[in-house]
Amino acid sequence: MAVSDAATAGKGLPELTIEVSIKKMEFHVTGYGREGNPTAIVVRNEDGVTHGFYSPLFKDTPVHLEGDGYQVAGKDGPAFRVDPGKTMTLHFTKGSAEAPLTMMSPLVRHVIWCDMHPDVKGELFIIERRG
Repeated sequence: MAVSDAATAGKGLPELTIEVSIKKMEFHVTGYGREGNPTAIVVRNEDGVTHGFYSPLFKDTPVHLEGDGYQVAGKDGPAFRVDPGKTMTLHFTKGSAEAPLTMMSPLVRHVIWCDMHPDVKGELFIIERRG
């Protein structure tokens, strides 16, 4: 899957930010996304080694990469790498804003991991809309 401009998807809705810092060989995640909203994942590598960033979430979702990271071919879709001390931002919109967002909307976990260090893993949360 090629990286493409995800800026036009979810137009008019606020961009939500998920912060991911990588330190001591662990992902530390704050924030969440919402289906249909533009989302930015800011990945900061605070370790002394290059780390990968992969999720099945990116398999069928166009991603626009900004910053100091770079894309590599993953097994099931694009993976991204960020060198020590560098930061990259991944912009995307998952799904659509067609269905209403309610208090009963499920919080869906999307697994993330470093494709270079299999023990470095975490989760992102995206609230899904159900009609």
